[in-house]
Amino acid sequence: MTILSTSISFEAFFRSTVAQELTFYLAAVVLVVLTAESCIKLLNRDRFGIMVGVYVTVFAWYFVDPFINPEQYDFLPSSSLGQSYGQVVLFLIGFRVFTPVATRWILRQRSSGVFDMRLTPEQILIAVAAIWLLLFVIGIARMGGDVMGAVFPLDGRAGPTMWGRGAMESSASGFLISFAGYLFNAVTAFLGVLVFFQRTIAWRLLAGAMFAITLPYFFFAGARSHFLAAVMPFILTYLFYGRHLLILKLAIVAIAFFCLKEGFKFVTVFRLGGFREVMASKNPYELMDEDQGTTGLNMIQELCFVNTYLETGGTSPAYGARYSNELLNFIPRSIWPSKPLIGIDYAKWRGFESADSEDDELGVNTTISAGMIGGGVLNFGQILGPVAAGILMALWVGLLIRWWEQRKSVLRLVLFILGAAVTFNLGRDISILVLWPVIFAYFFVRIAEMWATRRFGQPTQMITAVPASAGTMQAVAGRLGQ
Repeated sequence: MTILSTSISFEAFFRSTVAQELTFYLAAVVLVVLTAESCIKLLNRDRFGIMVGVYVTVFAWYFVDPFINPEQYDFLPSSSLGQSYGQVVLFLIGFRVFTPVATRWILRQRSSGVFDMRLTPEQILIAVAAIWLLLFVIGIARMGGDVMGAVFPLDGRAGPTMWGRGAMESSASGFLISFAGYLFNAVTAFLGVLVFFQRTIAWRLLAGAMFAITLPYFFFAGARSHFLAAVMPFILTYLFYGRHLLILKLAIVAIAFFCLKEGFKFVTVFRLGGFREVMASKNPYELMDEDQGTTGLNMIQELCFVNTYLETGGTSPAYGARYSNELLNFIPRSIWPSKPLIGIDYAKWRGFESADSEDDELGVNTTISAGMIGGGVLNFGQILGPVAAGILMALWVGLLIRWWEQRKSVLRLVLFILGAAVTFNLGRDISILVLWPVIFAYFFVRIAEMWATRRFGQPTQMITAVPASAGTMQAVAGRLGQ
């Protein structure tokens, strides 16, 4: 059935509007060539092989949906699709050109306090576990002591959750709740990675138990990006540092992604009304439409809408103001009452304005992501915008490479894995909201490094340049686990 469904999808795609666009094939060729280049670099242990993560992200968000939902693109003008895939090409070229420049600039920056520290994985786990336990207790208290309701929020977005709050919450408590929620996300991701670096079974089981207890909360809360930010570091670490045979690891990872794909179908359908009916059903699939497919990967479609939004005069390029608003979004509304609402104007233009403002504080019944390329277009226009987005992703990859070069520190290695894991989420939106788990993890790493420096004295600063003969990722993991 799967093979038949796939063949039907391909047949439908080649009859769709997207398949008639030359720029689609041009963008696909550019993406394939650049991906192959990065894979070769990865096999040769070249640090620029890390760029492959961005190429996979582009493929997932801008090329997959036209194959699985080709009928959704037949109503779009051919010229709009052609223009949008041309902008994908501009993004790819801009990213490829600026990544080496951005990386050299970032690596030249002086490293402040990056040390080959003497903290053991067990000591790191104790610190992370203490934060996890504190946040977990606070979250349960916010749920009125309902432990099962805290771990399994089966009412989804229709009911209370540990870190749920009003979208327009302006009090100091609202800021603290949001802060704690993102920190909880970062701590969960940290635990998933630390499982693989514990040197005894008891510590490994402790880390795994805390990680497993937390995951249902992120799944049933209904935010797919938060769940991915929590679980993807675990999957990546298992793939590169797990002790199974490579073929077995690949099979397990494939099964994990299939489960994610199927699970997210239920999240999409039931997160607004809750999962109680699903959990009580003998065959949950009967509660969904037979043709329910994977949704949400339609960033090429949103790019078409963004171009139309600009061309019809709905808005004009913000020249970086939208990115600035994203960057300053952490400021509490109690301090900045007039803080701009991110993306609300675009959601209203797309037709998602709420008829009853009392039921929706934002004035819309859903928010719409413009995608990483669409965000660049909204900020800097239809030509410079895709290149600007490519530069931002180049800076991000440069930062990841810097953390990878500092991998002799377990903390910095974990930071790299967390960053690499959230790269996929950046494909939906280059936003600080996506990066909060990594930002909180970075602050934890810096505090731990400063504490270790005072506790053990000033060790020799770690040299960030790693020779080509340093060994593969598995070898590094083996040395860390000794």
